[in-house]
Amino acid sequence: MRKSRSFKFLLLSALLTATLSACGGNKVENLAATCESLRTTMKPLESIDLLSRKIYYDGDSIASSFGDATRVGNKSFIYSNFPFMQSYTIESIESGEYEKGINNLQIQTALHVFQSTPNPIVITDEEKASINASSDPYTEIIEPKVTRVIGEPYSDEGCVGLDSANDVDYSYRVHDLYDDTQEAAEYSVNYLLGVLLCERDGKIGDSKCEKKDFEYTYDYSQATQPTDEELAILAEREQTAQREALEPSVPTSNVTPFQLCGNLGDVVQTANYGQLTCKYVVINRIRTLAWMRS
Repeated sequence: MRKSRSFKFLLLSALLTATLSACGGNKVENLAATCESLRTTMKPLESIDLLSRKIYYDGDSIASSFGDATRVGNKSFIYSNFPFMQSYTIESIESGEYEKGINNLQIQTALHVFQSTPNPIVITDEEKASINASSDPYTEIIEPKVTRVIGEPYSDEGCVGLDSANDVDYSYRVHDLYDDTQEAAEYSVNYLLGVLLCERDGKIGDSKCEKKDFEYTYDYSQATQPTDEELAILAEREQTAQREALEPSVPTSNVTPFQLCGNLGDVVQTANYGQLTCKYVVINRIRTLAWMRS
């Protein structure tokens, strides 16, 4: 089945490429192979992977939220997907060196993802001079080269056109993956700075770098127990909810335990968790109202 789909993709790609050339378009050699190479390189940087690793964290949250093992693992992930960042230092990041000229982060990211494709980005000596002189070198010199291959959004050209014709899942379309990758590069630099500071100084600002990942705990100590007045309100509302729960017309809620709620003592009936009550709990060291089992 997979071989059949791959054959269909290549056939459609070949037809589209031929059509583009016949219409006098700006033909890209080996477009289908280039798009697949880009997709393979950028898939690990799809937003779900970044969310699971929390690389969007920066500043002292890297010290307080992550332990040594997680920071080292994420540093390895960054170096693996952005090898050019292995030369980054605390001083060069803080000085803004990687925002200028050919070292511009967007430019380096584009060069990296295209380098193993049949259409690597080539920069002439004249273009290098223009990059060094420009205040926005990526937009002026590199982005047109990227767009020629990937295509404009919603167009029928480049990888955009091929992915649309082949009904590729939106999460894995080359254009969207490229946007994710450029965003990931920016997140990665900020995260990497935090990791390097932890390795050198053992802290970020005034925050000590923790040895282990922070774990969320729920404190049910006496200090967080409801007052007598709150208990009376809870009891009254629970009795009311129990009576209403017997009536067939009472709707079922889709809230879940620990989801935030608004009114102390409110009670709902759920399909998966039974009866939940809005109570005071401590989440991430903050006392708040959340749905809990009655």
